[in-house]
Amino acid sequence: MSSTLLRRAATSSLLVLCLLLTLALPATPAAAMTGTITGKLADSVTKAPIQGAEVYLGIPGAYIWAHTAVDGSFTIDLTPIQYNPSTPWQVYFVKPGYVTTPTNKFFMTTSGYVFGSDPANVPNPFPLVKLVVGPRATCTDPGTGNPNPPAVTSTVYLPNITRRLGGPDGFYTPFIIQNTGSTNTELEVSFYKFTDGSCVERYLIFNMAPGTSHANNPNDTVLNPTLPDDAQFSVVVQSFGSKIVGVVNEHQGVGTRAEALSYDGFTTGATTVYLPNITRKFFGLFDTPFIIQNLASSTASVTSSFKSFDGTGPTIVIPRTIDPGKAKPIDPDSDDIALGAPGLTDNKQYAVTVSSNQPVAVVVNTQADKPTVAQPVASSTDGITSGAATIYGAYAAKNAQGIGRYSPIIVQNLGAAAVTPKITFTPLTGTPGTANTYTFPAINPNSSKPFDPRFSFSTQGTTNAPCSGGGADCLADGEYSIKIEAVGGTIAAQINVASPATAMGYSATASPATKYFLPNLTKSLCFCPTPTQSTGWSTPILLQSVTATTATISWYNFLGGALAFSHTVSLTPGGGMRIDPWTYSQLAPDKQYSVVVDGGTGTVTAIVSEFAAGGDNAMMYEGFAAIP
Repeated sequence: MSSTLLRRAATSSLLVLCLLLTLALPATPAAAMTGTITGKLADSVTKAPIQGAEVYLGIPGAYIWAHTAVDGSFTIDLTPIQYNPSTPWQVYFVKPGYVTTPTNKFFMTTSGYVFGSDPANVPNPFPLVKLVVGPRATCTDPGTGNPNPPAVTSTVYLPNITRRLGGPDGFYTPFIIQNTGSTNTELEVSFYKFTDGSCVERYLIFNMAPGTSHANNPNDTVLNPTLPDDAQFSVVVQSFGSKIVGVVNEHQGVGTRAEALSYDGFTTGATTVYLPNITRKFFGLFDTPFIIQNLASSTASVTSSFKSFDGTGPTIVIPRTIDPGKAKPIDPDSDDIALGAPGLTDNKQYAVTVSSNQPVAVVVNTQADKPTVAQPVASSTDGITSGAATIYGAYAAKNAQGIGRYSPIIVQNLGAAAVTPKITFTPLTGTPGTANTYTFPAINPNSSKPFDPRFSFSTQGTTNAPCSGGGADCLADGEYSIKIEAVGGTIAAQINVASPATAMGYSATASPATKYFLPNLTKSLCFCPTPTQSTGWSTPILLQSVTATTATISWYNFLGGALAFSHTVSLTPGGGMRIDPWTYSQLAPDKQYSVVVDGGTGTVTAIVSEFAAGGDNAMMYEGFAAIP
């Protein structure tokens, strides 16, 4: 029986429960209880303590007698109860994701009962069994109809999904899920509203073949008949059969006011997440709202600590309480404690550390798109869950691609001591540029500092004097891959890629890998009769070698999963290159592909850039490193 049914069958108050227990007593004299019931709760398989379970004395009702602590322990105070040696007792445990379970009946002394004192009846710790749930077709389907449901193989979390948010031309967020395994899989896709956390839509995708992808545009009313307009959701995608990854594209506006952003979905979370660059009305333009999603099965208590780049002012701490699977935003521009971050200063940059008692994921949007902005731009990046002494970025630019594209680089110190990182710039294969190295001033713990390639090295953060032509104190115009090192430290970095009319961004890689998955690649995807290089969306790959000397690029048809083309490129460790779909005639235009990059025995990093004509139709996402 489910916990809901048990609760419906339960008494509604402590008074009623006590009355029923009293009526059950025989005629022997009763005495007041002075003791406790104590014990622990653990997972029946992993033996790990279970925190936050509701503990009931008798059938679960409105009154919760205790909650289990971090170590799974609990104590029930028996003072309100009358004692009788002939009365049998039971304790019930309720925890989302587990079967609601009663103990065997036991008898108490006047001092109460200790789990394990009679192990045959109530062992200590008491084992709680995980609820076996299979794919669910609707929000009301419990998923327990199949006696042998398939196991969840992989889960992707998408913290920020929207449908016409802000009006007819408002933000909408198509997402793509790729099967990265070797067997067919079944997907369960669930949408949860930001406003109240309720499930508003759930559907299944059957027999998704290896290498293929599933796409959903929330604005599509055929695929999403129950999604409300002008709404924001967190989405959870479960895979039953194979590993999956996911990427989200965010769009708003049309024509010259079009904006495009992209971020990676999450398969795991972290209890600490780092955001190198959060701003409030920076230059009166840039705002960086971020969304936190709880990836655990228990409620998350989350704090976000804001520390200014210049070290002035207090550290501002903003709390959030987030239910399992759900998400909540923090908008630095807002002074509403429920939505924003009161106490921040206008025109300031902050390094933010998000701390949680449960694993969470964070997505950051960087926006300059108020109605008064003539050329609105926006970009999106994932929160960073781990750093390293050396991190890598597949792309940075200065005055590039004929539109002045450039890359501010923000480095955050994750360690306990100050660090002085340096950035090594290596020109991309076949592009202009001159190798160079920039050394940051000292960065204090939990703080960030920026590097802007438009300015001379010696004036960074002071007078910010523009420079050109290269040289020892100036980065030359060009396109680069980068390596950032902090000897003895731990750092993370956000790389922004901007021009006067566009913005993109991505997070540096702390863990290069031998293989990467890229779920969404296109060659002039326009759904038009005569696609050309200037129509639709095209997606050049930026590939960086850490130790690899070659990499094999395999392109799979988006639908059906058949291999369309495979080729091998030569790499120089430390260098990078652009791989443009239009370079290869074997790839048909107006098509979508999923790609696998294999560096053999060497390691690489990979990101995907996405471009279309008009407005700010430029975005980036990080490739997904293969997990053994």
